[in-house]
Amino acid sequence: MDKEVNILGGGISGLACAIILRKNGYNVNVYEKKNSVGTRFNDDWQGIENWSEKIDVLKQIESYGIDLSFDYEPISELTIHYSGKIKTIKVKNGCYLVRRGSSKGCLDTCLLEQAEELGVNIHLASVPEKEVPIKVNATGPKNATAFVKGIKFKTNFESGYHMAFGSEIATGFYSYLLIKNGHGTIATVFNRKLAHCSDEFLQNTVEYFLGFLDKRELASGKKFGGYGHFEIKKSLYDDNGAMLIGEAGGFQDYFWGFGMRYAIQSANFAARSITRNESYNDLIKKHLIKKMKHSERNRFIFETLGPLAYPCAYYSLAVSKNPLKLLNMIYR
Repeated sequence: MDKEVNILGGGISGLACAIILRKNGYNVNVYEKKNSVGTRFNDDWQGIENWSEKIDVLKQIESYGIDLSFDYEPISELTIHYSGKIKTIKVKNGCYLVRRGSSKGCLDTCLLEQAEELGVNIHLASVPEKEVPIKVNATGPKNATAFVKGIKFKTNFESGYHMAFGSEIATGFYSYLLIKNGHGTIATVFNRKLAHCSDEFLQNTVEYFLGFLDKRELASGKKFGGYGHFEIKKSLYDDNGAMLIGEAGGFQDYFWGFGMRYAIQSANFAARSITRNESYNDLIKKHLIKKMKHSERNRFIFETLGPLAYPCAYYSLAVSKNPLKLLNMIYR
């Protein structure tokens, strides 16, 4: 049995796969073309969803042999907004905030540290020679189906977690405001067809949340942008036969735009395919494709509803006695 595995890409899916493989006795090389990990991100807080499956996502990650050494914060209350209406709902551990980027405590950095401590060979600012056989492709998204634009800032406001619906702030998707321990992130999420409206959406989002913000704090903040890729692929392998994981494989939630859980799950399935000789195709079809199809269906319904989508989303969550169970149901 060949005990050496080469992984292309040092994002969270590539590093998670490397950690799992190394813990199973494999010699692992990770090739990352940039000189650091997490460079796509800005040390901002992002959500890893905890509603699409019955198992808690952090317990799921631990079950793969990955330590929870990164900074995280459970969200148990979420304030939702629509057209001036505001409702705080209980969503016990419905989502976890993690930081993404290159700084200490970020998910990306902590996975890198774990991999290095285990003896994974990390090749930064490096592209493998053509003759190097790549088993896992974790190179991230090649194109975008959804975009995010926002501002990361320091603030004296108390911690809070807000999601707002409305065509004027994020047509088809939503805007959010996250404040934790003096650090804030305000952003708008929208599809690629409306990329030309990004500045307008962000400005409207800022104006909408002014009651929870200080303009002077925002003025000294740092703007950022990002994107994600959703696709249910016909083939889960690239042209060279490497397994596609993370956003390289199109693994993401198309309804809300969450992708981290998919990234780490697909990494685990690629590792299982190698260590247990299981079919990667079968594992993905059994555990991820159905969820992805549900998210695609939910996105289609949301967009078909047009202007009715926003009040439907707001009132469905606002009146539900168990919003977390409701979210779980629409994915199952």
